[in-house]
Amino acid sequence: MSRNTAASNAFLQGIQLPEGDKTYVKILDAGLELFIEFGLRRTTMEDVASRAGVGRATAYRRFGDKDQLIHAVILREAKQELDRIEQDLKQVEGGLNKLLESFVLAVTRAHAHPLWRRLQTSDTEIILPFFTQGLWKMMAFFRMYLATMLELVKKEETISDLSTEFLAELMLRLMQSMLLSPEGVMNPSDEASVRKVAEQCLRPLMAG
Repeated sequence: MSRNTAASNAFLQGIQLPEGDKTYVKILDAGLELFIEFGLRRTTMEDVASRAGVGRATAYRRFGDKDQLIHAVILREAKQELDRIEQDLKQVEGGLNKLLESFVLAVTRAHAHPLWRRLQTSDTEIILPFFTQGLWKMMAFFRMYLATMLELVKKEETISDLSTEFLAELMLRLMQSMLLSPEGVMNPSDEASVRKVAEQCLRPLMAG
């Protein structure tokens, strides 16, 4: 098993998305489409149920409220993006190189994601508290994912003595800051800028 597959499996232990439930998937797909088209505030559960072709009661049985649906949509998009990143990392040699490349890909792709672009333009009053005070209930899964990757890197390369959870959370907080405040020299829309952060800031710290 590769280091990335092991990390992904650890990540998935905390994310229970029902397998084989076609109605659940239809509601998720409809939610994603509507959130991108109209934003979170203007989308209701009734809208989602209608787009998915299911009854309102069915939508509420799968998701207790819109907040639960939002969390599930974001988690699924994150998992799918992690799968794509892991495929890309197969071309990268070295554990620390893979970790830093995963940071670059995660930041640039999250910034470019159509859902994130919509939230930044129409739902700023919602995403600020959602991705600050409420973020870490969900981000614990991502910290576990990165910490697992770091533990695997440690077995093959000499890296910092700082705890893997500390380093993982540092990466996540840096990513959070860059996404919420995209203007500046550390611009998530500029891959070269993000790569400079990874190479000049994160690599020396993680290499110890």
